[in-house]
Amino acid sequence: MFKFFRNIRQQLLSHLPTGKVPSYLAYAVGEIFLVVIGILIALQINNWNEGRKQKRSMQVAIQSLIEDFKQDTLQLKQEIEAISKDLEILDGFRMRLSKPSATIDTLRQIARYEYIPFFDPSNEMNRNTIISLLSTGTVDYFDEELKAKILKYNSEQLKSIKIMDENVSIYLNTQYSFGLGIASQSGNPNSMLASVTINGPLSELYWANLDDKQLLESMLNTFAGKMVMNSIVLSMKKDLLDKTNVMLDYLHQYKK
Repeated sequence: MFKFFRNIRQQLLSHLPTGKVPSYLAYAVGEIFLVVIGILIALQINNWNEGRKQKRSMQVAIQSLIEDFKQDTLQLKQEIEAISKDLEILDGFRMRLSKPSATIDTLRQIARYEYIPFFDPSNEMNRNTIISLLSTGTVDYFDEELKAKILKYNSEQLKSIKIMDENVSIYLNTQYSFGLGIASQSGNPNSMLASVTINGPLSELYWANLDDKQLLESMLNTFAGKMVMNSIVLSMKKDLLDKTNVMLDYLHQYKK
């Protein structure tokens, strides 16, 4: 491009009348004008290239968000199903123990052979893309509407994760029978704990000497605490699933 402007300058110079200063001044002004035009064109091309890069970055980021949200919806659905099943089992224990015919032996049966103390305490989401958008400033490339939606979703997602983690922590800090739960299941060959629990005379001695009041206090607190925790976490995960699906629909429409 600059070779093109140089050729124009040389052509102008070759046509200048000899000995006329105004002509040289006119030539100088013309050369400055050509240089300015060249710079403006170069800046325009650079801006165009930067615009293409930004647009490409936006497209990649949107697709990456879509993939993250798809994984989140699958993960949330699985977690919602697992928590719902656990709540159903716990509610079954609650109903059995609430019957007038329930005895301490009913509780012993549940605690020793049926109750499973384990659960998945993780509430992680696929946040790599959102974190990258915020840390690199790429989120500023988006128009104001999309940017606002992403920032709002990020804030709501972080709030939901914090609430779920806090409730899991409260349950783990206040429940008393985690050890009891591990000691249970010794008589159930189908339990996931059957291969790691102690069987035989020592197990029988443990259950024979377990105080009724201790059993009632620990197991009832555990059942109630786990049901409350599960109910809160389940509600938050369902809400997150709904919001994630809304974001997915919006991003799919935005790409069109």
